[in-house]
Amino acid sequence: MSSTSTIELTGVSKAYGPVHALRDVSLEVRPGEVLGLIGENGAGKSTLIGVLSGTVRPDAGTMRVHGQAAPLGDPRALNALGISVVVQEQALVDSLRVYENIYLGREGAVGGRGPGRRGRLRAMARQLLEDLHITDIDINSVVVDLSYPQRQLVEIAKAFSRTRTGAKAPVILLDEPTSALSETEVEILFDLVERWKDSVSFIFVSHILQDVLKISTRLLVLRDGRAIQTLPNVGVSAEHLHELMVGTERSADYYREDEQGGASSEAPVIELHGAGILGEFRDVDLAIRPGEIVGVAGVIGSGKSSLAAAVAGAERLHTGTLLLDGKPCMRWNVAKAVPEGVLYVPPERAHDSLFTTTSIRANISIGFLDLLRSPWTRLIHLGEERKRAAELAQRLQIKTASLSTPIGELSGGNQQKAVFARWQGRPCRVLVLNDPTRGIDVGTREEIYGLIRHMAASGIGVLLCAESLEEVIGMSDRIIVMKDGVVSAELSSSTAAKPTEVDVIKHMM
Repeated sequence: MSSTSTIELTGVSKAYGPVHALRDVSLEVRPGEVLGLIGENGAGKSTLIGVLSGTVRPDAGTMRVHGQAAPLGDPRALNALGISVVVQEQALVDSLRVYENIYLGREGAVGGRGPGRRGRLRAMARQLLEDLHITDIDINSVVVDLSYPQRQLVEIAKAFSRTRTGAKAPVILLDEPTSALSETEVEILFDLVERWKDSVSFIFVSHILQDVLKISTRLLVLRDGRAIQTLPNVGVSAEHLHELMVGTERSADYYREDEQGGASSEAPVIELHGAGILGEFRDVDLAIRPGEIVGVAGVIGSGKSSLAAAVAGAERLHTGTLLLDGKPCMRWNVAKAVPEGVLYVPPERAHDSLFTTTSIRANISIGFLDLLRSPWTRLIHLGEERKRAAELAQRLQIKTASLSTPIGELSGGNQQKAVFARWQGRPCRVLVLNDPTRGIDVGTREEIYGLIRHMAASGIGVLLCAESLEEVIGMSDRIIVMKDGVVSAELSSSTAAKPTEVDVIKHMM
């Protein structure tokens, strides 16, 4: 490897019991380049990012920063060397303000001492966001009040702040930074990377292969914990990367359109009439029938995510009516929805779906524990709970050495499979999916698409809200398009006449 490399990893291995997360992986990050790191869920990407940031201590291997030996497994020391990371799960303190999060742990070094320090930190944070063209975030806002995309932009600003305060910043690790960003926000991020890459090296991790191809200068492909190939980003296609990642060519019908059942003529299971949530959406009419997949498209802020949450009972309607089997449901909420078979997969796994420090088994079985109580003692049949959780984990091919493993140690795709397994354990009539493939690799997405098709074929109605227009178009029988909180169009999406992205976008903008 080059002696001028910013970072060198050599022979890095890491095992968790019998599971080998990394096997003899070496990589080089050069000054002024963007290294795209790709691989399926479970390929070892998260573990490798953990090694680079110091949160994971490998079993073997060495690391050098600017040619000097660096301590592995020491996040404080590596951060002091200027290695910053923007993680998908986010590492912000919800109760602190934006400017406090940006300079957390560096207040004295950045703002100096004395009574004017807060004012100086605010001024620096305000200038930073202005320079980064992040215009819709108030530096005095408490982070808990921000949306997920806004918090992601704060994470990015926090990483870039190290380049402005005299600290070394040899590498910024961007771990799924675009998964929740709008197209405009993605362009802002890519402009920042282009502007700073002459002085800062980047490692860019994403399951969105087009984003990787657009911004990276070199590519490193991981598969089953091994570095399969490093190649320059010249003439590389997404199809070729997919083949390297999974070892096979991408399916000819990624969205299983040959299994699409078509729009249903049966009576709706669930309906909205004149529905609205203040500040989110208004006057929405919607019907979900047995066996059909209804897609919801729109830009971030269009109201589509809140609409999905409202159908599932996770957010309360302020106006309008929700009907179940033609009968009005007052004060609809999750506690009422789940027993009725209206089940929800929210967009933020770590915050809204998972108990990350508890076992995989517990995260699966929590979805159907109420069905396992003895009618006489009200105690749970633990033997049946273990058996059912194991069967569901096997059915959805969750990769783990043991169901006792904390679910936070799994890859994002395997975590999402566990969320789906949770709801496979109880009767379902309507499945509400709010961006279900966010941060998931192409192979696992294909598995999830197959599962959704199977559920629709069994008579389950599906409401699919997603950021990917290709996904909404490919999977849906009908598409509801939202713009500025109202339904701007309803489009047929039959297998014989799928709308194009342009057809949908013209109703979104």
